[in-house]
Amino acid sequence: MKRKLKLAYIIPGLFYPSGMERVLTAKVNYFVKKFDYEIHIFVTDGKGSEPYYPLDEKIKLHHLDINFDGIFSLSLLKRTLSYWKKQRLFKARLEEQLCLIKPDITVSLLRRDVNFINDLKDGSLKVGELHFNRLVYRQFTDKRFPGFMQRGISKLWQGQLIKNLRKLSAFVVLTNEDAGYWRELDNISVISNPLSFYPDKAALLNNKQVIAVGRMTYQKGFDLLISAWEMVAKKHPEWILKIYGGGIGRCICRW
Repeated sequence: MKRKLKLAYIIPGLFYPSGMERVLTAKVNYFVKKFDYEIHIFVTDGKGSEPYYPLDEKIKLHHLDINFDGIFSLSLLKRTLSYWKKQRLFKARLEEQLCLIKPDITVSLLRRDVNFINDLKDGSLKVGELHFNRLVYRQFTDKRFPGFMQRGISKLWQGQLIKNLRKLSAFVVLTNEDAGYWRELDNISVISNPLSFYPDKAALLNNKQVIAVGRMTYQKGFDLLISAWEMVAKKHPEWILKIYGGGIGRCICRW
């Protein structure tokens, strides 16, 4: 009998309704149903919460119980010390589990494990999969620090990131445009997000309305959309833009 391919994925959590979680869930469900792969998912946060998007019952979900989310209410000093302590615990628990499971490929969603994923001694190929644009990834933007310090820390982070990404067997981004932002790397592959559904008919454009849906966070660039729509509205004032979503900057805008 042919041995099943064994894949391990690392992501902070699956309890939140976000794009990264949805795409991962769609892919692993497909891999199980189509190819009968053995899938393991490791999460650090959200213990006791069910995955927001349904997982195939054959997929094994491992909770490492690190709880990074719990440090954000602490003071800066305590948060920093707690973070590094949790990072060491995260690495130790993850490596222990991977050495037991022995996956063929370990796929990191390139969050907190990006700093040590290549150091794990489980024998699997290490692949990084990035769901963010480089312009908003690993940037230090804490307003409590002066601008030159923010830029300096961001530059340091970017240097460390490039060093770690070079060591991966493959670094996956979502679009060719994204790939163009990583010219320092020669291990890039482009794999677009899957379509979980496809419309069976095209819009007639009778309503003259455009909607945008997503989290109201800086990374999503709704501020850029609003600026662009200002130009659209001048030429086509009868068209309406509606933005829906939750998050820090939650709002519904109308022109």
